[in-house]
Formats: sequence, C-alpha cells, structure tokens
Amino acid sequence: MASTNANAQITADDLPSPIRAIMLAIPFALLGSVIATVFLFLEEQLISAVWEDLPKALGMTEPAWWLVVLLPLIGASLVMAAWRLPGKTDQGPLEGLHFDVTPSTFGSVILAAAGTLVFGLVLGPEAPLLACGTAAGAFVLRRQPDTVMKFGMLMTALAAIAAIFGNPIVVVLMLAEFAALGMIPVAALMPGFVALGVAYVCETGVGGWSGLGSETLAVPGLPEFTSMSITDLLVALAVGVVAALVTLAARKLGERVALMARSNPPLVLVAVALITSGLALAVREITGGSINLVLFSGQTGMAEILAETSIGAVVLIVVAKLVAYGGALGAGYRGGPIFPAVFLGVAVAVGGTLIFPAASLTGLVVAAVAAAVTAALRAPFTAAVLALMLATGAGAGNAAALAIFGAAIGFVLRAALDKWEIQHDPAGALAAAQS
Repeated sequence: MASTNANAQITADDLPSPIRAIMLAIPFALLGSVIATVFLFLEEQLISAVWEDLPKALGMTEPAWWLVVLLPLIGASLVMAAWRLPGKTDQGPLEGLHFDVTPSTFGSVILAAAGTLVFGLVLGPEAPLLACGTAAGAFVLRRQPDTVMKFGMLMTALAAIAAIFGNPIVVVLMLAEFAALGMIPVAALMPGFVALGVAYVCETGVGGWSGLGSETLAVPGLPEFTSMSITDLLVALAVGVVAALVTLAARKLGERVALMARSNPPLVLVAVALITSGLALAVREITGGSINLVLFSGQTGMAEILAETSIGAVVLIVVAKLVAYGGALGAGYRGGPIFPAVFLGVAVAVGGTLIFPAASLTGLVVAAVAAAVTAALRAPFTAAVLALMLATGAGAGNAAALAIFGAAIGFVLRAALDKWEIQHDPAGALAAAQS
C-alpha cells in the first residue's frame, strides 16, 4: 500500500492535543484545497498548451508522429534535470504514496512530475498533489517543532489529494486504512476527517459561493445498473481476476524496469519515453483511436475506451497501456499509480462486455476497477469505494457486492504475488515491502 518515509512517519507523540489538532486541521485543509486547485488548473492548462495548442499552431489537426515522439522525450529530459536538484525526485510510485516531501526536495519532485504528467507518461496526479500539500504544510510550519510540522504536512496533503477524487469519502477510507496498518496514529483520524470535510466545502462551496471547483469522479456514460444477474456476477468475478492480473503484470514490469534503471538511469528513462510514444502511435494507427488511449493517466481516454466495439482493439489498448504504465512505474518518472490502474480496470470491463454482451458494463466496471486498484495499492476498502464512486449515477449502490468481490480478488492476488516474491524474487519482495 502507500508508504511514508520511516524517518518522517507520524506517531501519536507527534500530534497536538485532540482539540488543538482539530482546530489546526481547518486552516491546513483550506491551504491544501487552494494548492490542489492551482495544481490541477496548471496541469490542465499545460497539457492543453502542449498537446492541443502547439499542434494547432503548427497546422496539425492532431499531433504528428514526430511530435508524439518528441514530447515524451522532453518530459524525460525534465526528469533528468530534476535528478540534479536536492532530493533527486525522492521515492518513486512503486514505493507507494508519500507524505514526507519537504520544501528542500519539492523542486525536484514537482519538476519530475511536470515532465511526467504534462508530457504524456502514464502516471496519475495524486502523488504530486500529496507532494504539494506536504511541502506547503512544512513551509508554513518550518519554525514550529517537528511534531507540529508533521501534523500540518499530513492535514494539508489529505486535503490536496481529496480534490482529485471529487469526493472526500474515498480519502476517508484511505486514511482509515493507513491507520489500520499503523502508518499514522489512530488519533490522527478525527482531525483528518474534519480536514477532508473542510476541504470538500472549500471545493463545492456554501451559500452563494460556488467554491473553488471540484473534479467529477465518474466514468461517463455508464448504463443504469438496477439488479444483478447470475451472468453479471460470474463475468464480474472473471474480469476482476483479469484486471488484477493485468495491473500486477504492470507492477512486475515496473520492478524489472527499476532494476535496469539502476545501471543506466538516463538510457532507461529515454527508452520508456520512446516505447510509450511508439505504443501510442501504434494504437492510433491500428484502431483509429487517439493517442490518449495510451498516453497520460487514463482520465482523458476513458470515454473513448468505453465506446470501443472491437475486442481486438481493446486487447491491444490494454497491452499497450500495461507496458507504458509499467515502464513509467520503474523508470524514474514521478506520479501516482491509481488512475492508470483505474483505466486498465475499465478497459478490461469493456472487453468483458464485448465477449459477454448480456453482462452489465456498469457492474463489470465496478468489479474490475476495485480489483485493479487493490492490486496496485493493496488498499481494498479504498478501492471498493472508489469503484462505486466512479459509477455514481448509474445505480452503483446495486453493484456494491461486486465492488467488494473485486477488491477481495485484487487483495488475494496481490498477497499471492507478494508471497511469491518473498520466496523467489528478493528484488520484487523489497519493492512490495516498501509499498
């Protein structure tokens, strides 16, 4: 699951008194919301400028092949530049989510994240949002005792990452799982709970104020799921297994890439950029779809994969995304592992409905996303709720059992892989223990 640096892990002794902790959580939740809004706005504007405005200025209706190759290489060069800064981009996505980025290392982390997210590499924005939150909290509290500073970093980070999910409940479950695993003290739950509530009000508004704006957490166009049939249940279990295995294959590939990167980091970084570009171009040429089906975290390609009607095209897209995702996980790029796993889950669900048309797409999406995200994060409760939130408005409540079953499948398969790595693959076991 997600991890914190052992030297920066928050303990019960780091927390202020309960009442003071809740009062302190409020301003840092507001700070985290503002930071998240600015970050997501800048990310969207930069991606639009690079991938839409630039091609239009060059007279293109879509990015030419050479631009699809060039832009990820520019992203790789930014990551290499970030390696020269203090912190050297910190820990990567294979080690989970991190709550310990300080102002001294923030520059390297955010530059590497920009090179990753803006230039099309396959990772999500959740880890950079955490970095922005923790660094801001540490900066504001830099003159305070370490215990107060660590607490402020956690509250700001929770509020920041909540913005990307569009609903605080997902992060509430994430927070509870962190506490259950001993990564944060149970005493941090209530202040964190309050911080997430404050952040949500800040994003959605109150009274006549419309708020800062929040992300929409939904897979577009899912049909209504009114009841579960035997076909839905059986096919959902099958796609859950496939989605978890696909995500674990991407993770395993990432571990192998990370091992190769130890001997020649620049070469591996550039190779992954070129492979990602090649896969995006191949998918565009063969399927007629856009490069968004391979590039980026998966959010921009969601509607397109849902409209796909060819099982061959879906398989090609899943394989291409898997390889690009695994490469980004291990090569040294910086971003989060969640949203590419979500895309893989949705794509596998689409494939399931093409093979078994009688099965509900909504039910399969819920099961597959829960399985894929659990396999990526080892956080089954968070994954199940996230999967249900993605289907909000499509009768997701009726698919709650499928979310649970999918998360259980992902958890069992991830546990089996971790056990196998401990016995047969010391390098993989080390990565599993850190995540």
